[in-house]
Amino acid sequence: MILTRFAHCGSMPQMKKAALSLAMVAPLVAVEQVNLVTEGKELFHVMGCAECHAIDAADSSIKSGPSLYHRFPHPAGQRPVLDATHRRIEVTTDEAYLFSSLRQPAAQLAEGYPAIMPAFPKELLSDDQVRALWHYLRHQADAGKNGPAVVMGKSTKEKTHDSLFDDPDEVLVGQRAIALRAPVLGASARAVHVGLPTGYHFSFDPRHFSVRRVWSGGFLHLKKERTGRSIPGSDLGRAAKVLLDAEPLLLPLNGRGEPVDLEFKQPDLGDNAAIARHLWKGGDFLKEWAAADVAFRGYDLHPDGPPTFRFRIGPNELAQSIDISSSGLITVTIEARLAQNQRWMLREDGLRDVAVEGGVFDKGIWTLPAGKQNRFVLRAQIIEPGIARAPLTKQENRAPQERRIEPSEVTLPPGYRAEQWSAPHDFWGRPLLFEPTAIDRAADGTLVVGTRSAGIWRLRNGTWQCFAEGTYECLGLHIEDDRGDKIVIAQKPELTRLTDLDGDGFADRYETVCDAFGFHGDYHEYTHGLVRDEQGNYLFTLNLCHSDDPRASYKAGGNFMGSMGGYRGWACRVTPQGQFQLIASGLRSPAGLGQWSDGTPLVVDNQGEYFGSSKIFVLKENAFYGHPASLVSLPNMKPSSSAIRYELWKDRAERCAVWLPHNRYANSPGHPVVDRSAGKFGPYAGQLFLGDQTQSTLMRVDLQKVDQIMQGSVMLFGRGFSSGLMRPCFLADGSLLLGQTGRGWSAQGGKPAALQRVFWDGKTIAADILHLRAEARGIRVSLTSPLKKEVTAEKLLEKCRLASWTYLDSSNYGSPEHETRENPIARVEIAADRRSLLLHCEDFSQPAACLDRLYHFRLLEAVDCFEQPCARHDMDAYLTLRAIPK
Repeated sequence: MILTRFAHCGSMPQMKKAALSLAMVAPLVAVEQVNLVTEGKELFHVMGCAECHAIDAADSSIKSGPSLYHRFPHPAGQRPVLDATHRRIEVTTDEAYLFSSLRQPAAQLAEGYPAIMPAFPKELLSDDQVRALWHYLRHQADAGKNGPAVVMGKSTKEKTHDSLFDDPDEVLVGQRAIALRAPVLGASARAVHVGLPTGYHFSFDPRHFSVRRVWSGGFLHLKKERTGRSIPGSDLGRAAKVLLDAEPLLLPLNGRGEPVDLEFKQPDLGDNAAIARHLWKGGDFLKEWAAADVAFRGYDLHPDGPPTFRFRIGPNELAQSIDISSSGLITVTIEARLAQNQRWMLREDGLRDVAVEGGVFDKGIWTLPAGKQNRFVLRAQIIEPGIARAPLTKQENRAPQERRIEPSEVTLPPGYRAEQWSAPHDFWGRPLLFEPTAIDRAADGTLVVGTRSAGIWRLRNGTWQCFAEGTYECLGLHIEDDRGDKIVIAQKPELTRLTDLDGDGFADRYETVCDAFGFHGDYHEYTHGLVRDEQGNYLFTLNLCHSDDPRASYKAGGNFMGSMGGYRGWACRVTPQGQFQLIASGLRSPAGLGQWSDGTPLVVDNQGEYFGSSKIFVLKENAFYGHPASLVSLPNMKPSSSAIRYELWKDRAERCAVWLPHNRYANSPGHPVVDRSAGKFGPYAGQLFLGDQTQSTLMRVDLQKVDQIMQGSVMLFGRGFSSGLMRPCFLADGSLLLGQTGRGWSAQGGKPAALQRVFWDGKTIAADILHLRAEARGIRVSLTSPLKKEVTAEKLLEKCRLASWTYLDSSNYGSPEHETRENPIARVEIAADRRSLLLHCEDFSQPAACLDRLYHFRLLEAVDCFEQPCARHDMDAYLTLRAIPK
C-alpha cells in the first residue's frame, strides 16, 4: 500500500485517483516503511512519504490542506468536526476514527470542507490494510508517542480488489466506457447500463429516455443473469454505492407537456403492480404506442468518451451523452434537431450547482428552443460522495484469440465425425460463459456468433474477436453485408443493427430496428429469429413469460406460461421501413424460426400447456396456433374477457405440419436449417436439420406438400452432443456447425455450452431411412442405400412395425400418447431400384381413421438388410399424416 499525493478534505484526505490503494502507478519515493507481520511472516508493507504534499493546484474544486501525516500527529488527539447534521462535535483521532473516516468520509467533516472524498469499502481497502495504515501513522508520531516499526497481527484473509480477476461475473471497467444490457432493479429491463472509467456508472432507460440511476464503485455483477435460466434483478458491482436512485435524472416532456413514460410497454423490472394494471385495463397496445409518438434509436459507442443515446420525441431528433467526472460532476450534452421547443424536467434532489449552456433553466425546467443552435449542455454536481475506484492491475486486451479444435465423441452415422471448437476468454483473460445461440456466415467466410450473455463474436482465419459486447440473450442474427461488419440481431428487448463504422473490428453503432412490443424482464421473454424474407422483412417470434404472479401474467388456465401483454406469444415482422406488423398468435415457446427450401416460413414450438408435444408449423398470416394466453394482446382484451376463452378458439388452431415425438427424439427443439450443401453433407439435400436442447440430439426433417397441406417425417441423425442443440449453420465446405447451450434446462450432453462441427467424409453413405412419405396406398419408406438382393418382401414384412397415436392439446402441461394402436401392414412392396419400400396399410382405405396421427415406423435388425454399414441396428422414423395423396 502506498501513500502518494493528497490533500485534506473533511475528516480525511481526498486521495486523488484513489491514491490510497495497492500497487499505485508512479508513487512518490517512500522515505519510511513499516512491516506488518503475522505469525512470523510478513503480511504486507506500508510505504509513504513523510512530507506534506498538497493536491494539484489546478483542481480548484478541492481545497488544499494538511496531509494525512499532519492530520494524525499522535494516536489520541482531539479534533472538532461537523457531523452529518452539521453539528459541531469533538472526536478522538484514534484507530476507530481512521476506520470511520475511510469507510464513511461524509459522516464527519472538518468545517469548511465539502463532502467529496470517496469512501473506501472493505472490498477495496481491507480492515488489515487500514490497520497497517494506522500503525504507519502511529510510527510517524513524535518520539514517546509513536508506535513500533514492526507490528504482529493475524491475517483475516479478506478479499480485496485483486480478487475481481478471479470472478468472471464481475464486469470490469478499464480505460474506456462500456455499455451493457441486463435486467437490473430500479429501471426497465430495456435499460442500457454504462460503466465509466472514472468509477461512476449509470443506467439509461428508454422507458423515459433518461438516466435512472447513478452509482459508483463496482459496475455490475452478473452471476444472477448467468445462473440457471437467469434470475432477473442482477446486482450492481462489488462495493457499489447508489448515489442517485431510480427517479429520472433529466426527464423529457412531450409536445403536450407530459413526462415521457412508456411504462405500458416496458415497466420497471419486478413491478408486477404496474404490469397487472396495464394487463387488466383492456387497451389497444399499438394505438397507445402510436400515441406516444416517440422512438428509441439506439446508441453509439466512442473509444474516448461515453456513449451517445439517440431518440425521437415528436418531431425532434435528439442525441444525448452523459459523462461523470471522478469528482461526481455530471455533464449532459444534447445534440438536437429541434422542430419545436424541447423541455426537460431535472430531478430535485441529490444535485447542486446546476448550470446550463444553451436554452433556459428555470425552476427545474430546462427549455431548448427550436432553431439553429443544436448543442446544449447541462452540468450538475452530485451531492453524495462516491466510492473510490479500485485500480486494475491488468490491462484490457481485445486482441484476436486463437481458436483451438479438438476431436469430439458423438454418436453419428458411419462416415461422419465431430470436432469441438474452443470458446474465447473475456478481455481480462477470464473464462467466458460462451453459449452460441445465433450463427450466420458472411459471403467472405466470416462466421458471426451471437451468445446469451457473452456478446457477439466473429471468427476469421481461425481467430475469435469480440464484435459487440453487452447484448442481452441474442437468439438469432442475420448478416447484411459481405464481411460481417453490419449485422441485425434478435436480443430480448429488441431487434438491433450492429455496425462497425470506422473499420476497427468493433461495432460502434447499436441501432434499434424494432422494439414495438412489450418487454417486462421476465427470464422467459425471449425474442427468437431471425428470418429475412424476399421482401427484406425481418420475421421474429416472442416467447410467453413464466411468472408466478397470477395478476401480472395471463396463463389462460395453464400452470406456467403466460402473457404480460405486448404481443407475447406472437410472430411478428418489421419492414425495411421500420414498420412493426403482427403475423400470427397462439405461440408458446417458439424457439425455432426458419424457412423451407422454397422459402415457406416455418416456426418450431416447444411442448407444454396447449401443446401436447413439440411441433413444426407453417407460419401463416392471421393464424392462431393454439395457446390462448397470447390473445390477451388483442385490442380491448383483458384476462377476464370472455371473447378469448380457449373454448371459443380451440377449433381455429392451426394443425402442425410435423409432430416431434416427445421424449423420444425431442423435448425442446431449436432452430431449423435447410441442407443447401448440394451433396457436400451427404444424401440429405433439401431436408431440415433440427437440434433439441434437452435431448442433445440432431434430427432430420423431410417435408411433403399434399394438396397445399404440409406434413412430414422426422429421422434421428445424431446423439450425444456436448450440450443442448439450439442453432445449426451449414458452412461453405458443407460441414454443419452446431451452437449449443444447456444452462437452465438440463441437456443430456452435460456441458453448459458447446460449439461443435460435424463433417462427412464425402464417400461413405450409411444405410438409413431417408424419409417417410404418404402415398395413396400407404407409406413410402425411402432409403439412403439399396437393400441387399437377397432381402425379400416377405422377410421385410417380418421386420417392419408400424404404430400410431395422437397428442392431446389442453391446458395440461404436455400430453401422453393417446389412442395408441398397432397398425397392421398388409404387405411390403420393394421398388425396382431397391431404394424404397411401400407399406400397404389397411386403414389407408379409411382416411378418417388414419389422419391427424403420428406414425412410428421401425425396421428391426436393419443391419441384415444392407451391404453398407447401417446408421443404427434398428432403424426408425416418424411420419405426421395430415393428408393422403389421391
